[in-house]
Amino acid sequence: MKITIILILAVLISNLNLNGQTRIISGRVISEHLESLPGLDIENSDNVFLGKTDMDGRFKISIPQETDSLLFRYIGMEWTDIRLKKDCDTVEVVMMYAGTYDFMSSKKIDRFRKKRFDNVLNLHSEAVKNGLFEKFNICYGRDFEVHKSSLDRIARELKEFRKANINEFKALKKGDIVKIPFGLDSSKKRISTHYSPCENCTEEDYDYVIKGEIINKRRRKLTLEIKITEMQHYDSLEYRGQVLSLSNDFEYEMKFFEVIIDKYGCQQKLNFMGGDD
Repeated sequence: MKITIILILAVLISNLNLNGQTRIISGRVISEHLESLPGLDIENSDNVFLGKTDMDGRFKISIPQETDSLLFRYIGMEWTDIRLKKDCDTVEVVMMYAGTYDFMSSKKIDRFRKKRFDNVLNLHSEAVKNGLFEKFNICYGRDFEVHKSSLDRIARELKEFRKANINEFKALKKGDIVKIPFGLDSSKKRISTHYSPCENCTEEDYDYVIKGEIINKRRRKLTLEIKITEMQHYDSLEYRGQVLSLSNDFEYEMKFFEVIIDKYGCQQKLNFMGGDD
């Protein structure tokens, strides 16, 4: 009887220890150009932060035994989701750049991305030969993620932005005072870069905001000729090869209204051409 009780207790203690065990995962993350990605965020499938890569793109994290996937996030790169296997404790990953695709349909963009994805295996082998990775074998699972639905959504949004932008341009006239924002608008859930005048934008919302008077306008590329009347907190700014400073005139194109980047790195400009190839 005592032996039976001892065996039962031993099994229970063993199960408790197993459930409480963690797993050490180490590895390295690099880009398609075989460059290290320092400060990269590593999360689980529930977006719980697990750790960061060091200056060489290397990492070593401790995760619960039941964690079966990892998500790698880095600015300018497509998020990479991998499936862990039981015997896979060394994870070496090549991440794809998040590109801006102009004049391409969503289907064509995904075809182009798929070619880059298929080349990851070759890049992995090259990284091993160059001493960046340790193992030729990729022991985790990784699937190609189609972005067509996200890109189509972005295209629909940009179409509406374009209509609003044209109407805004038509409403502007010589002598109007406008504010021109430059840089990232961090107030939105998505990253967006405006190329259109705004009424209430401030330097707190954007990297730069210039105030000026419209002295001429041309419909081609929705161009405004603007005389700068106010530049707060900075003396000059370079815009498309022009050095902008107080009292200078410059040509400002409203044609490209906004760049939208969703959380997975899908991005499009206003000159996205709809339709399937």
